[in-house]
Amino acid sequence: MIKSDSTALKRIKEILWVMSFAALVAVVGRFAFGLGAASYMSDGLPWGMWKIFNMVAGAALATSGFVVAFIINIWYADKYRSIGRIAVLIGFLGYGASLTALVFDIGLPWRGWHPFLIWNPHSFLFEVFWCVSVYWMITAYEMVPVILERFPFPRLTHFLHEMALPIIALGVTLSTMHHSSLGSLFMLSYTRLHPLWHTFWIPIEFFISAMGAGMATIVLIMLIVSWLYRRKPDLEVLSGVARISAVLLAIFLAIRLIVLTAEGKWNWVFGSDAGWEGKLFLIEITLQAIIPVIIGLSGKWRKTVPGLYAFSVPAFIGLVMHRLDVGFVGYFRFAERVYVPSLAEMVVCLGVPAAAALLFFFLLERFYILEAPEACHVPEAEGVHHDMAPQFTLREAFSMIKFKDGLKVSLIVVITIPLAYLAFLGKGTSKFEPTPQPVEKAKGVDETRAVLKIDGNLSAEYVNFPHDVHQELMGGEDSCVKCHHLERPDDHATSCHLCHADMAVDTDIFDHDKHKERMGNNDSCDKCHESYKEKSEATAKGCVECHDKDGQYPMTAEKLYGKGVTRWAPGYKHAMHGLCLTCHRMNGDAMGCNAEADCIGNCAFCHEPKVTNTTAMK
Repeated sequence: MIKSDSTALKRIKEILWVMSFAALVAVVGRFAFGLGAASYMSDGLPWGMWKIFNMVAGAALATSGFVVAFIINIWYADKYRSIGRIAVLIGFLGYGASLTALVFDIGLPWRGWHPFLIWNPHSFLFEVFWCVSVYWMITAYEMVPVILERFPFPRLTHFLHEMALPIIALGVTLSTMHHSSLGSLFMLSYTRLHPLWHTFWIPIEFFISAMGAGMATIVLIMLIVSWLYRRKPDLEVLSGVARISAVLLAIFLAIRLIVLTAEGKWNWVFGSDAGWEGKLFLIEITLQAIIPVIIGLSGKWRKTVPGLYAFSVPAFIGLVMHRLDVGFVGYFRFAERVYVPSLAEMVVCLGVPAAAALLFFFLLERFYILEAPEACHVPEAEGVHHDMAPQFTLREAFSMIKFKDGLKVSLIVVITIPLAYLAFLGKGTSKFEPTPQPVEKAKGVDETRAVLKIDGNLSAEYVNFPHDVHQELMGGEDSCVKCHHLERPDDHATSCHLCHADMAVDTDIFDHDKHKERMGNNDSCDKCHESYKEKSEATAKGCVECHDKDGQYPMTAEKLYGKGVTRWAPGYKHAMHGLCLTCHRMNGDAMGCNAEADCIGNCAFCHEPKVTNTTAMK
């Protein structure tokens, strides 16, 4: 346990409280009004700011837990045992903050438990979720004995310590898998991610850089803790940690340089293709690897406090930049726009780690985190000798809640929450209005229109649809009704885009005012509604009762599917997948097809990318 009455620590805690409560307002608004009201994410830029900052970068910075655990318990380097507890605490809070942020930034948070019971082992995200979740549970397991040391449960504390080694080994494995598979997730974006950050070596890059930066992070945190709590930092231990980090970052730097050379991407850094991304890449690699490697491998510089700051700060910032560039900035050129996060996004990005930092200070000041208590014999547990801290007294437990501090936090709450609400008025506290995405009509590849080019949102990944081949396979002209399931009056084979007029949003295809005008205005209500007094969509007649003879395939949706036609046509993307993909998968199953690339039910069968990530940038 450590104490400090420094003014700097008090001011920092007050700032952290303000950030945490502002984030609470943003989170409430996110759940009340939806993800779209709290962010500016889109199909072109689907990750947003907070997922990359909190989940991808945050988890990488918290890797010191599993690296130090490996060094101490697997490598048997007792020299670093003094930082073992704080490393585990950083891992516990870092991964916990990442999981907390994930609940806020996924589209359907109430389905967050699904991966535990509904398994999809073919998904990278499924593996990432499991590794992060279970690894966080393991860090929680490692923290429990530290907490229990101050409570009268010596046998339980001893048992948990005895079982720690296999649990730690499992944690090291899971964290290793997490970072490499997270890199594999971005490996799939080769048509969208800038070539400077896309490579098929990205899983290895993610893994090595996370270990190196995680060790640099613990050096930075130990320096800050020593300053705030007026302690002398253990330069010998921190110097050793810096050296290990520098070696890992040197390996990472070598891999990046080899990949750039082998894949011929130096032109994107210095050549004609280099833009602002090339300059950003140079800044990132200098901070993330070059400066830390030079200082970390220098025995003279890394053994001083200024030298350790000069080593750890660039490594910390460089890691965050790398993850933001891979998951966020690297998509700007393909999307043809720069993503500016909403105020709510930025507040959540900073508020979640701020709350974690407050918990960090709380545990640091009330439990033995920086050092284990001296070993003592516990009379209540004969035969058990274990490091046990002095137990909490009733007076000490009540002293945790100080009236003065509680009054100060209450004042912060009273000021922060109203100001945060006013700051989010508008987009953050209003119903989400999606950006219109009008659908482009399918065009014929040639004048016979035997093959149609379907490119509803004018992307590079269009689909060539062999219309004549489908018509022949499905039964000739009599099969048209299977696709043209609904026609406009006096129309023949109504084109999909006329009803499904937006890429994502449902389209209202029923004009009530026009129907009322044509049928006699207010006196015509009983012609459609069964009850004149109760006029609603539920009491209206089916469309087919009046439009049965309209068009060559009149109102076939109701006849084919045995249900009334609603006034809402689903979004174009949903409609295409609902019709085409369903049919393909049914026929693919009939053909004995699994998940191979040539299966007609596989996405790549229709959406074969027409460009590589290199040519897409030109």
